[in-house]
Amino acid sequence: MKYPVCENPCIFVVDDDEDDQFLIQHVFVHHSPECRINVVTNGVELLEALETAEVLPALVLLDLNMPVMGGLEALALIRKEPKYDSLPVVILTTSNQTVDQQRAMELGANGFVTKPLLLKEYNQLILTLRKQWLIGRCIG
Repeated sequence: MKYPVCENPCIFVVDDDEDDQFLIQHVFVHHSPECRINVVTNGVELLEALETAEVLPALVLLDLNMPVMGGLEALALIRKEPKYDSLPVVILTTSNQTVDQQRAMELGANGFVTKPLLLKEYNQLILTLRKQWLIGRCIG
């Protein structure tokens, strides 16, 4: 199932893995159907989507390892732009390396989460992200 790209999404999912894209969207649709999601596959697409967005998203979920431009490079460029100062960016990656987490936080990530292995863990993660970042921003 392919989910539509929305005009004014409240979540940008930046990940080149189609299975991860699907899973994240599926869990959000289940727990927060009111959240509009835009999926892009690399940092260049993210920067273009942010630049053309009428309204900034309430949350960016950013993978680290992607072709064209990875997550750390995209994060560094985002944090250089004052207009994105209030944009929450949470790293969602397969990496569990301390060095990746430290670098992401140094660059201004608002959080760092290793992708869960089980659907039950994904559900819990989405509920946590929803509570922490989306209530009051794109959902009631």
